[in-house]
Amino acid sequence: MSTAALRFWLDYCERAGATFEQNGDQALVLLPPELQAAFGLPEETAVTADPDVAAEGGALLLSPGHPALERAAAAVLAAGDAGHLFLAWPRPLPPSATTLLARARERLEVEHGRIDAAGEALAVFLPLVRVLALATYAADQQFQELEEVWADGRTGAALPPDAVRSLAAAAPAEPAGRPGRAVPVLAPQLEAALRGAQAALDARAVTRGTELAREAQGALRGEAERAEAYYAELLTSLARRRESAAPERQPLLDAQAAATRSERARRLAEISAKAQVRHELRPVRLHLVLVPALHLPVDIRRGERRYAHDLVWLLPVGAFAPVVCPHCGGAAPLVAGRERLGCRTCLARPISPGTAAPPHPGGGMRSPGP
Repeated sequence: MSTAALRFWLDYCERAGATFEQNGDQALVLLPPELQAAFGLPEETAVTADPDVAAEGGALLLSPGHPALERAAAAVLAAGDAGHLFLAWPRPLPPSATTLLARARERLEVEHGRIDAAGEALAVFLPLVRVLALATYAADQQFQELEEVWADGRTGAALPPDAVRSLAAAAPAEPAGRPGRAVPVLAPQLEAALRGAQAALDARAVTRGTELAREAQGALRGEAERAEAYYAELLTSLARRRESAAPERQPLLDAQAAATRSERARRLAEISAKAQVRHELRPVRLHLVLVPALHLPVDIRRGERRYAHDLVWLLPVGAFAPVVCPHCGGAAPLVAGRERLGCRTCLARPISPGTAAPPHPGGGMRSPGP
């Protein structure tokens, strides 16, 4: 019976001490005194998301924009949502190291290199940072959207959308404690993770702003053309009047024409500014999610040279965590160079002697072989 907005409000009230009973297309809510004061509603309030039920039965129609909903949403945003949770360990048997190695060779590209296993696959929990932000876009009008990013808690690399959907479906509604199974947790690097999540959110907001600006430009094109036509006609009229005007009136008409051109420029700039979309991100959720995974140490070989690396297989997703360059942390494809393992980006430029490499996501690199 309820829309997402009404469901949110009922859940919010229940968490704050209210009780409700659902009856068909409406719910009868008993509000404690603090909620009565916050919402300006009586203790016993019937609510619905159906306009017909509200009109016929006198129930309060709770739809987006209603003050009670706005106040509940504001309270949730002000409180924020931070915590950590463990995802349940999947029941099916995990893939073996041999299977993981075969999938790594199929799915991961390493130029000039071959991936070989360097040990057994170890069951671990991989830390992921889950960030939900409220994006406010403002131009001619203002509206809000929610953006969500999941990023590797060690590197900050954002997960692709299909992986995020799988993980969101597996995540419990409430934070859960650590399972009884004794499984090690890979150490997170929270500063790097939060920087990566912020960068991904900013990139999404910029992309969305560009889309909105493109839509706005199409809608404003007609308004700009009408303004151009209006001022062109006005200037043409002033020019004709000047031709037939007495000499002493011509300076006045010239001044009017100059003022009209100035007004035209101001008006066109005003119309153009409507298409310039600005955005603001307000994080409202930060969860550290511990995901069942398999940690596979590998060697990436180029001839006789061996470069140690680590791969992590996300069990709920059935895919590897994003692979990043062990030197620059970038997401460009890896390259087994003559002197080191890097990516296309950082191997294309020399590293100065004083430049320190960032920590390896697996906790350090093993020494290359001969």
